[in-house]
Parts: sequence; structure tokens; C-alpha cells
Amino acid sequence: MNKRANKWSELARYLAGEMDMLEEMEYRKTIENNNQHISDLKAMEETWKHFHAGTPGTERNTGEAWSRLQKKLREDGLLGKNPVGPPDRQITPFLRVAAVILLLLAVGGPLLWFGVKRSVDESGMETHMAARGVNTVDLPDGSRIFLNQDAEISYPSDFEQNRTVKLNGEAFFEVMSDPVNPFTVRSGNVVVSVLGTSFNVRQSDRSPEVEVFVETGRVRMSVENSGQFITLEEGEMGRTEATQLTRTVQEDPNYIAWKTKDFKFVNAELDRVIGKLEEAYHVEIIAENADLRSLRLTSTYSEQSIDAILETIATAFGMTLRKEQNTYYLINN
Repeated sequence: MNKRANKWSELARYLAGEMDMLEEMEYRKTIENNNQHISDLKAMEETWKHFHAGTPGTERNTGEAWSRLQKKLREDGLLGKNPVGPPDRQITPFLRVAAVILLLLAVGGPLLWFGVKRSVDESGMETHMAARGVNTVDLPDGSRIFLNQDAEISYPSDFEQNRTVKLNGEAFFEVMSDPVNPFTVRSGNVVVSVLGTSFNVRQSDRSPEVEVFVETGRVRMSVENSGQFITLEEGEMGRTEATQLTRTVQEDPNYIAWKTKDFKFVNAELDRVIGKLEEAYHVEIIAENADLRSLRLTSTYSEQSIDAILETIATAFGMTLRKEQNTYYLINN
């Protein structure tokens, strides 16, 4: 079993009461001085809350689920055949579910975690996909990634020595500085190399083009097997066009609004406003007024819900807002 799987297995054994007294004392010492273990415990507790908040009137047979999984894991050699510990110690439903959650991680099973689908393959390659909304992934080196909806990243088990991330979709990176181990992002045929900075990488399934926007610091953007590269400074954006790299100054104040949920519109055409909101909140907005370009909006919004923003827009233009599932309608009065 690799180190990552062993960590989850030990945590599961601790929660399920399958450690003897000496093992438990040693394990407590381990997690007291390990911030990552403490973070894992907190995340597991939050996952339990989501699991427990089920549909009213439904029941989960956690004992049966735990027994089945425990049997399979023993057959696979992931747990000892004879659990140790006080014979009268009861495993509560909470501990059963907690252990199931962690053991699924230990064997590399996919798990929906705060909207992020996480999986680990046999080689230890870890993958996170934002199943819904914007989600945050904290990397082992302390760097943080904000995944836009449907984006996917993967990185190796030895990430702290090999800081390489593969990206499909769009993500914003806050990279911890480590001069010895540069941070590399691969997206399509583009390679972005940094030491410590914050930047956005955007790749669309509809186009082979890749965009890189630097918020702070400096990054090197290159095209694989071409010898081409450019260095981007704060506020600049690089883009691949066919086989060429171009550099521009990024002037759109709402470019990373999908992450920040901060918007600034100055005499903006309403159709452009709607486009930005659809992009940031992953919704569909339909306005009955065909001539949206004749309607202009000057306003700022900071961390507001899409409902609140559209209500103010509807009021400003004398419209009525109606919502049906994930679609909003702006209707003329």
C-alpha cells in the first residue's frame, strides 16, 4: 500500500477502534504534531455532516455497509483479519460511516467532497474534479487551487518533490514559494512554470487555445516541443493562437469573477453583463427584450448571490424576475 493509502487506513482504524492501547497512544502523538492529519480529521467531520443530512424518513444501514466493506478490505489485505481493542468497545454509527469514508479514500475510491470528486489511481496519481460550482483544493505543499465548475486537476503522490499539476478546464492557482522545486501546470500543449505567485489558467473543451493571466508575481509560459516561451508579469495575459504565443495587458475587471464573485460594470451592455453572470454562476439567463445592447448597466456587486444580483437588475430596468430550476427569466412588465 502506498504512503497516502496507508495514512487513510491508519486514520480509519483509529476512528473505528481497531487499534490497541499502545497503537492509539502513538497515533495520538502523530496527529497532535501533524497539521495535515488535523485538517483531514476536520474535513472528514464535515463530510460526515453532509452524509448525515439525508432525506427525512430515510435510513442508512451503516452497520451492514461497514461490515461488507470491512470484509472486502481484509480480503485485500488492507486490514488485519482479527480486529484488536477492548471487546466491549462499541463502534457507533458515526464511527462506522467515518471509517467507511476514510477507507474508500484509502483504496482510491472516488468520493464527492464538497462538490469535488476525488480519486486516487494505483500509481498514487490524485485527481480532483469540480462536480458543481467553484471548489477549493489544498495541495500537500500548501498551495491552493480554485477549480471552476467541471475543471479537473491531477498530481502525483510525490507532489512535494515533483510539483506538477495537469489541468483540464479553468483554475486559479495560489502557489507557495519553493525555489528548489518549481511549480508546473500542464494544460493542453501549454506549460506554465512558476516559483511562487497567483495566476489563472483557462482551457476550453471547445477550443485548443489556452489563456494564462498573472495576478501577482511572474510566470513562464511555453508551448511543448516548440522552443517558444514568454515571461508574463503581474497584470499580463498570455494566449496561444494556433502555434504562436501572444502577450496582452488584461483589462477586463471581471476576468476572474468566477472565483471572486466581485463584479464591476461601467456603462456595460446588458447582454455582456448577462454573459459574465452566466459564466460565473453556471446558470442560464433569458431576457425577453431582444435589444439588450441598448440597455446599459453601471454597478458593482461583491460576493452576492445570483438571485440578489438579478433582482437588482430587474428592478433597475423595470422587469420581473422568474426562476425555473437553473434558468432565470427577465420579463418586461
